[in-house]
Amino acid sequence: MALQHPASRIGLVRVAAFSWGFSAFLPVGVMYLNFLLMLVLLAFAPAIVHRIGAVFRQPVALPIGLMLAWTLLAALVGDWVEDTPTRLFHVARVALLLLMGMVLTASEARAALAGFLVAALAAAAVVAAHHTWGLPPWAIWASLLQSRNNFSSGNMITMATAAGVFVHLGVSGRLTPRDSGLALLAALMLALTVAFHAVSRNSQLLLVLLLLTAVFFRFRSMRSALRGVAVVLVLAAALWQLSPTTKTRFAELADNIRGATTGQNFATSGGVRWRMYQEAFQGMVDHPVLGTGVGSWLPHWRSVWTGLDVQMTPETRRQFAEINNPHNDFLLAGMETGIPGLLVLAWLLLGFIRQGWRARSPGGGVTLLFGVSLFSTTLVNAPFRDAALGLTLLWLLGVSLAAQGRVQHA
Repeated sequence: MALQHPASRIGLVRVAAFSWGFSAFLPVGVMYLNFLLMLVLLAFAPAIVHRIGAVFRQPVALPIGLMLAWTLLAALVGDWVEDTPTRLFHVARVALLLLMGMVLTASEARAALAGFLVAALAAAAVVAAHHTWGLPPWAIWASLLQSRNNFSSGNMITMATAAGVFVHLGVSGRLTPRDSGLALLAALMLALTVAFHAVSRNSQLLLVLLLLTAVFFRFRSMRSALRGVAVVLVLAAALWQLSPTTKTRFAELADNIRGATTGQNFATSGGVRWRMYQEAFQGMVDHPVLGTGVGSWLPHWRSVWTGLDVQMTPETRRQFAEINNPHNDFLLAGMETGIPGLLVLAWLLLGFIRQGWRARSPGGGVTLLFGVSLFSTTLVNAPFRDAALGLTLLWLLGVSLAAQGRVQHA
């Protein structure tokens, strides 16, 4: 059978890697299907044992292992609640995703990144077509066209990340002038989509941060950074003036936080996040070593929310009570597994960022951008808890390290 030939198996993994990268904006079920396909193909990949051994010698392997071990310890020591198995599953899933990305060869990893960038351009084209002609609300792109759930926010965060990667490639100095121009044009197309179509404030702030990161990585000087800041501030000011949606959303956030900090209203997007941050932080302070227990967030939040006097319909009140994370994975880890859990998570992401920065290569810049994207998103959302947000992005973080050729496979 063709599958038994090593060259055929290598080719199948490369195709599957492109397919998974291309699924970044598709429904989460499609992502999981690609996840399972890749898992099966990697099990039969040539020299897979040597590949895994090489991955375990990487510096980031230690915090990945500690994240698993410390979470399991906290679960064994703490109370076992309804959400504990789910939380353990997601932590194991994250570790597996990162390792599955890192275990790829450089050519397989580049195929995955190519699929991701092609998908971002296709997604932006779908959004443009929708605004021009109107598209039917099919499930395959419904979350891309309108704000529906966390996946809609995740789509725009993912697109902002792709825009940052294109800017990095465009200014890297490694492409021909023609290819650099095409990369920057692609970045502009994605940036405009995020700026004018996205409802997600997180994605718009992330876009600005990644543009600065790409410029600073390329030139590595304070002068270039200041120039980059000036350019980005001009672009941000233009966006503020030209995009009424953006201005309205950030003004709304300011009102939300003002209402929450004065204790007047928590029943808003910004207000509920402020209240959740308070609860998660207090839980971490009260239980700094092993936390309140893996899976303890949801039952705690239910009791807190039902005790608040908020004016909303019963159905909306129930929806708010079932928010399964405080929209900050660092605080979630800190509350449920203590300060060591928070520090291990930060160490893990900073490890990828450090390796990307030190590489001083186009591949290193891609790792840096994915690392900064996920670190920033972890501060305001839950890519480690929510598969709709983090399943493909976390895999691509591992992939970006493999694409550098830093993981030397036998």
